[in-house]
Amino acid sequence: MTRSRARALLGLHAFQFLLVLPTTVIVAVVLASGAVGMDHPSVNFGTVFTWVVWWGTLLVSFVILGRAWCLVCPLGAIGEWVQRLSLWWRSSAGAGLGLRWPKRLRNLWPATALFVVFIFLDNAYGMSNSPRLTAGLIAVLALGAAWVDFVFERRAFCRYVCPLTAFIGLNALVSAFELRGRDPDVCRDRCATKDCFRGNRRHWGCPMSEFPGGAMDTNLYCILCTECVKSCPHGNIALRWRPPGRDLWAMRKPRTDGAFAAVIVLALATVVPFVMVAFLPRARSVLSGLLPAGTPPNDPPRLVAAALLFAIGAGATLGLVWIWSCLSRAAAGDRTVATRTLFTRYAYALIPIGLSKFLVDLLDHALRTWGALSDVTRALLLDFPLNRVMPDRLTVVHLLAPTSVYVLQVALLLAGLVLSLNAMHRISLRVSRDHRAAFASFLPMAGLALVLSLVSIWTLGMGLV
Repeated sequence: MTRSRARALLGLHAFQFLLVLPTTVIVAVVLASGAVGMDHPSVNFGTVFTWVVWWGTLLVSFVILGRAWCLVCPLGAIGEWVQRLSLWWRSSAGAGLGLRWPKRLRNLWPATALFVVFIFLDNAYGMSNSPRLTAGLIAVLALGAAWVDFVFERRAFCRYVCPLTAFIGLNALVSAFELRGRDPDVCRDRCATKDCFRGNRRHWGCPMSEFPGGAMDTNLYCILCTECVKSCPHGNIALRWRPPGRDLWAMRKPRTDGAFAAVIVLALATVVPFVMVAFLPRARSVLSGLLPAGTPPNDPPRLVAAALLFAIGAGATLGLVWIWSCLSRAAAGDRTVATRTLFTRYAYALIPIGLSKFLVDLLDHALRTWGALSDVTRALLLDFPLNRVMPDRLTVVHLLAPTSVYVLQVALLLAGLVLSLNAMHRISLRVSRDHRAAFASFLPMAGLALVLSLVSIWTLGMGLV
């Protein structure tokens, strides 16, 4: 596609709606299947599509197109449609109250907490193996998006509340694709209206409250909706490829809330699985003598043990990154750089390690359960869209032996480590002008990155025993 045709496509008023429409239909089918379909997760279209196809596509999209899912997400679009009383056209009428989001909550703290709850529900209650819980999650998110965006301006739900926004935004920093202003001087000196942020009579402003043409320098909040491309009167917004992970070291003002969220996501990918594999059976055994037993997933000893290990894993990871930031400061010998600055900078560089761990978990599902999607699709077509009829045969096959899968997983983890080390090296050169001091600062954090990668390799290897 030529550049002129691509720009014409992006300039369509209905561009985003045309992308959201098919995903809305799919999510509606997933919701129906999960709510009333077969209870067995391996033959329920809702669970297989959500936790294998959608989750896998989401993770891969981070590397290529950043927050591309947010562009087509029907849950965020529902709130926007309610707020604007339109599907895509610019209208002066609206149903929302248009309140501003509370200033103290304009950060990633709430979304990070909700993401921890999201992951805990899967680990403790097996949400990804329950069609009913999957359908309930989708319904709650859809209603939450509609309510929050009805009360507050723009996409407040997507920016501040959605349990996945911190996870998606942080991993989008790894992407090889970006939307940015071409020339900051144009926005600063020649544009008085700032239409990319405010909008105009024909087009909406940025729904995520970003200033794409001027201040935005990361993929953290950009949902690629292209509203700014349409509204910019100077054609100063560009969609372009860039070195993967550039945001990790090039962002001008990394925030503490984002750094904290990055470490929590890292913990949930690496340290928490390690702690759960190593200590959950023992912890549950100890607590079984103190708490009444129950039927899984409502088993108090297991639930309490999982909650404690989650807290220990997350706390330990935060402590490790902070301690190693102290070591980096001491090794560099530069007292002008605070430990908090190093923690904030280097935390973002650890994101590829967590993302690679999520990707290798997906790789295991994809290579060991190939054919599951065709099975559940056939089952869905037998009783569309309720999914209540079991297919006559199952074709799930293992494409590779467990050892071969493990080799690929290790290679992918090492690729994440290399990307993380590259980001750390570049960050060290930004925080210290002296190359020797920068290298000294880099070494401790590089060691921590290596240890975390080895922890993931060990955890995956336990599945082969």
